[in-house]
Amino acid sequence: MNLFDEVTIGGVTLKNRLVVAPMGVVRDTDGGMSKQQADYLVERAKGGFGLIYPAAVTITDNWESPLYSGGHLTTPSHRMRLKKFVDEAHKYGAKVAIQLSPGYGRVHAGPPGVTNHISSSENTVFAAPDHRCHALTVEEIKGIMQEAERSAGYAADAGVDIIEIHSYGGYLIDQFMSKMWNHRTDEYGGSLENRLRFFREFVEAVRKGVGPEFPISVKYTPVHTVPDGRTFEDEGIEIAKIMDGMGFIYMHLDCGCYEVWNQAVPSAYDREGSQLFVAERLRKEGIRLPFLVQGKLNNPNVARQVVESGTAELVALGHQSLADPYWPEKVKEGRYQDINYCICCNECVFSVKCSVNPVLFHEKEYQLKVPEKLRKILVVGGGPGGLYTAALAAKQGHDVTLWEKEFQLGGLANAAAGPDFKFDVRRYIDHLIADVYQSGVKVRFKEATPENIDAFGVDIVVLAAGAKAAIPPIPGIGNKKVIPAFDLLAKNVPTGEDIVILGGGHVGCEAALDLTNQGKHVTIVEFLDRILAAPMPNNTRIALTSAIANSGAKCLVKTKLLEITEDGVKVEGPEGEREIPCDHVIIAVGYKAEQSLKDALTNKPYKVFGIGDYNGGGQIMQAVEEGFQLIRHLDDSMEVEQAEE
Repeated sequence: MNLFDEVTIGGVTLKNRLVVAPMGVVRDTDGGMSKQQADYLVERAKGGFGLIYPAAVTITDNWESPLYSGGHLTTPSHRMRLKKFVDEAHKYGAKVAIQLSPGYGRVHAGPPGVTNHISSSENTVFAAPDHRCHALTVEEIKGIMQEAERSAGYAADAGVDIIEIHSYGGYLIDQFMSKMWNHRTDEYGGSLENRLRFFREFVEAVRKGVGPEFPISVKYTPVHTVPDGRTFEDEGIEIAKIMDGMGFIYMHLDCGCYEVWNQAVPSAYDREGSQLFVAERLRKEGIRLPFLVQGKLNNPNVARQVVESGTAELVALGHQSLADPYWPEKVKEGRYQDINYCICCNECVFSVKCSVNPVLFHEKEYQLKVPEKLRKILVVGGGPGGLYTAALAAKQGHDVTLWEKEFQLGGLANAAAGPDFKFDVRRYIDHLIADVYQSGVKVRFKEATPENIDAFGVDIVVLAAGAKAAIPPIPGIGNKKVIPAFDLLAKNVPTGEDIVILGGGHVGCEAALDLTNQGKHVTIVEFLDRILAAPMPNNTRIALTSAIANSGAKCLVKTKLLEITEDGVKVEGPEGEREIPCDHVIIAVGYKAEQSLKDALTNKPYKVFGIGDYNGGGQIMQAVEEGFQLIRHLDDSMEVEQAEE
């Protein structure tokens, strides 16, 4: 089998084995397919994916508001908008699958009181543990089945090629299937046969709505990876074998649940192919259905191996398809360096944006125009924002030069890419560097000053020089044992065996993981009452917190570092003052913008723009977004300045 072979599964012929995974993205306020969602999905069809999933759709409006959940498919209007997208996707040779769900149940995001949380039993509401779910009555269950039949008919009428039963780990169907959440004593609870009754009736309702021959798949989570959850040995394999005989055309595999959300939606701290063990185990157990797998499969070689080894017949890309809709086309042509690699930051989960693809969900309105005038542009700084902006400007036809004062490109992102477990960021930086050179940007390793910028003679200067490490005024901070986190992670500065890290934020925790992986003894000193206190995607927080807990690093919270001595550090915490012996102290308390160059470039004959840290950022997403918008609106910006003059 080959990744790009045409394949027929259950009577549906796909042009290749690559799938856009279903993700809960932009939709209309009533839960229908929005123009934004349709444009985003069609772009992936253009990029070469053989099968496209929109977000899962709920088949009832009775309990869950579209404002707090995924899509809905409950009205003729929903059907019409879905059909319009399906017809467009078909024009590019892609097929469409859609997941039908009775709802989120206990994991629905709507606030209690605004949304009526339902479940198999009176379970706690995941996001509000003080509240309890309404246990569905038998009469209400029968109503759900009628609505499932109706919505299935809508999906078929809209022209979708495959309907998938959304029995995903932790959602409503799974809450009925699982002993962990189903405590009923009627015909829908107790034995496995009874706990599967809701699932079987839902499948039968869908089948009734579309007829006996319509292709239906199932999404299933054989293992929850939490205490008291489903395991392979405890019903996971048994349920898979039951599903194997129910007439599905393939099984869409997953693992985890909301309590361990990084298992279902992997983070930067999860390995490549993090969910493949599920398919491998089920295949070993004799499950005959074709498999659709997912979970950090954006490395082309890994994706190829999944298919060639027979582990699975279909490979789904989720966040990678957000980062680069043309992944299939580029891989098929062997253009691996051209892939805009996902960095697994999960900002798409957190802010519904992509750190490395500012066009996401704006595929139509953010199209670049041909510049009215080509200009000479100098980009100062070779971090992600500078690299991205320089390459984009060069592709627009501008004469672009990039200056970087350090010995390598990548900027502060080299620290983020330093640890072995941050290979996702390393791939992205390598792509940006290759793109800069391929686009014709002239790269020079030199420091920018007001004098040499003036002498260079340009129309535009883009300041993307990032920030510098913040150094707190602590007695002994100048001690030779003190190492900035950037130097540790990006330059691999050697350390002794006993390390104290000042700062329990993102950078400090990654430094701790990197050092403990080397066998070092690490103590994190954090002034706040917990590590990783800053806002971040929940699946990233779960993954990093778990990794720190398993690393052996000690975490001292509510603790202040008082002094750095020749022998170690003095700290003050809830138990008073004490000394901690150490060989080195890593400073990881953040970065601050260095704006002296920007301040010096006033009243110049050229236009000066700042992106990223110059505007108080600190994230790849902001620097890339600002660079894109700068180039997109460059003609307008220059016209404004001329008018002001």
